[in-house]
Amino acid sequence: MRLILFVVSPLLTFLYSCFDLRRRSAQLCVVLFFGLFGYCHSFEDVRADSRRKYETFTRYTPKSLDTIVEEYREGTRRDAYEELLFSTVRRVTPNPHIMMMVVGLVAGYVYMLVLKRFMQDRAMHYDAAIVVLVLMMIIESNIALMGGIRNFTAFPLYIYSLLRLTLDNRRIWLVGLLVTPLIHFSYIIAVVVALVAWLVRLPRTLLHYLAITACLASLLLDTSSYIGAIELFTSGIDNAAITERVTNYGSSDTEAHFNRSLTTRLLRVNNQLSALYIVALLIYLRRHATTLRTTPYTEKIYRMLLLFVAFSFALTPFSVVGQRYIYIAMVLLYLYLLNLYQLNRSAPLRRFILAMPLVFALHIAWTLYNCYCVTGWGIYLLPLPLLI
Repeated sequence: MRLILFVVSPLLTFLYSCFDLRRRSAQLCVVLFFGLFGYCHSFEDVRADSRRKYETFTRYTPKSLDTIVEEYREGTRRDAYEELLFSTVRRVTPNPHIMMMVVGLVAGYVYMLVLKRFMQDRAMHYDAAIVVLVLMMIIESNIALMGGIRNFTAFPLYIYSLLRLTLDNRRIWLVGLLVTPLIHFSYIIAVVVALVAWLVRLPRTLLHYLAITACLASLLLDTSSYIGAIELFTSGIDNAAITERVTNYGSSDTEAHFNRSLTTRLLRVNNQLSALYIVALLIYLRRHATTLRTTPYTEKIYRMLLLFVAFSFALTPFSVVGQRYIYIAMVLLYLYLLNLYQLNRSAPLRRFILAMPLVFALHIAWTLYNCYCVTGWGIYLLPLPLLI
């Protein structure tokens, strides 16, 4: 029945399925929608990463696996996933729509696992606050960023591996974490933070103040504040392509280029609002620590949340790189509030959750607008036969 509904309205079936991921048919519909979203890319938006991937793919000459591995080992390539994807798909078809469909299906499968894992922590019936948290999780899938193939694929794999390793103690998912830098090199740093979260029990009070300090500092710092850190990082990486990219991100020319972008300015405003929101929430949680009910499980999520808030907001002012890590912290925030709210259905906590669509309105609007830019209206309004 659900698959028939998908034929009639892919979007509505996708949203409906996200709230009922225990069923295989719902999981399939989520993955299919990601694949459909990739297939329906128009490639007309010159701002979008998907336009650049389209141009690269249409001119691409397939390479052997040995060649790709050798280029990575020699340091002439930052990561390997995109080359493997292009080489595999290009041998079958030159159609960039098929290439993006494969991207959507692969990453969509992992996003489905993330959403399913998130929903496993829901114990009570839906109310407005839980609906908001689920919808924010769907928005945080950042489907509009599918054109950034490497980050779009690495992000859900990192999130799922992180949750399974640190919360569920499934050590096999350490492999998943270690694979993410092969998909996108910037996850090297995030993997180190994940290992700290898994292996080291940092003092809760220290993490609390580090998180607040990082949020407030993110309002004042800029890329030039990270020159020393860039030199330290590049000196320890034996890969010319990675060091060149990181150095380029830290240059004044790159910062000036990003500052001219309206998207970058809007993201910066959104991050500033996010920082203030999180500071207010952390102060509330600290002041009511003795009255709010918690469990060892929620405490584990909270410590991890504080660590990733400190990590991500400390890097937010650094070009656009820190934005990738903000999404990790936000997923942990939604997961923590989902669990905490079900233990404490207090009015203040409920208000914090219900305020999210207002606080993150720029992020939501930016995501929806970019969904329209890369696909048009058809995928949201037309039944599947007409859409295809």
